[in-house]
Amino acid sequence: MNQNLVLTPPQQALAIIGDIHGEVRALDALLDRLDHDPATQGRQLVFIGDLCDRGPDSVGVIQRVQALVEQGRALVILGNHEINLLANDAKDGSGWFFDSRNEPDTPHYAPFTRASASQRPDIRAFLASLPLAIRYPDLRLVHAAWDAASIDAIRDIPCGNILELIHQWDLNIARAATENDLQARYQAERERWARQLESPDDPPPYLDAVADFESLQQRLNPIKRLTSGIEARSAQPFYSGHRWRYSDRTAWWDEDTDPSPVVIGHYWRLFNPHDPNVWRYSRLFEGIAPTAWHGRHRQAFCVDYSVGARWSERQNHHQAGNTRFRLAALLWPERALVFDNGDHIPTC
Repeated sequence: MNQNLVLTPPQQALAIIGDIHGEVRALDALLDRLDHDPATQGRQLVFIGDLCDRGPDSVGVIQRVQALVEQGRALVILGNHEINLLANDAKDGSGWFFDSRNEPDTPHYAPFTRASASQRPDIRAFLASLPLAIRYPDLRLVHAAWDAASIDAIRDIPCGNILELIHQWDLNIARAATENDLQARYQAERERWARQLESPDDPPPYLDAVADFESLQQRLNPIKRLTSGIEARSAQPFYSGHRWRYSDRTAWWDEDTDPSPVVIGHYWRLFNPHDPNVWRYSRLFEGIAPTAWHGRHRQAFCVDYSVGARWSERQNHHQAGNTRFRLAALLWPERALVFDNGDHIPTC
């Protein structure tokens, strides 16, 4: 098997596990069910990215997953939250790793296990060794969007070079952003409205430079397109993930011309899609059954069932064990789901 940023392993039976976001108990429960069911024992585990942030024990999740990789039982691809960590981009929910986020994250996510000074280099080294996508003979796996041009840009680059690529594309974006002083205007707006950008009750005005800079990142950075999806400038700012945003996710799978199956995470799918409290990103699945394949050729499947939102239930003292947020594994080639609560459900 090659060790490039797009892995091409031989075909085998898989359990493709959705975004975990530090929810170590959900991971342990799901792994236990996979290990003890004769129908799922021994198959290759594939983690779709976003191992960390927001949940109570990102350190524990990463350590468990790394052990499975070292045992030869698992593969992992990078999600946007791992890319943020590697890029030293301390965003919402990353207080377990970044000191600068500890205080602002505590009201939302505490208690959470913090990575020690000695653990942080090892975590970074492990994440920096991982690929961005996997191409099996009959299956594509990527965290957010299988964008053909972005895949081509990284296809032949060996794993272990992700830090250099992040730096290279950041430089390219910075050079492009010197036009019309976009970089300076972007930084000025971020500094001027820093408090309001994370305040749901005191929104900033529409920040044109922030919107333009985010759009530039989307156009020029293949890593961002693969791990954060295809986004478009939003007509109005909206509050999500504890900050005001100026670009919105799109249903890129409706424009995907490749009919081969593609499995993704990232998009905060809900098992109960008619919940009145559905958040903005889950609206991409309006009209799509919670276990349905979707897209132009019904070729796409999002396996992220929003376990990363369990922090909100803990914050509201929700009864343990009665959660609407789940961790799922998609069994391949069976196309069936196994959830951390033990449910086995076919997809459609």
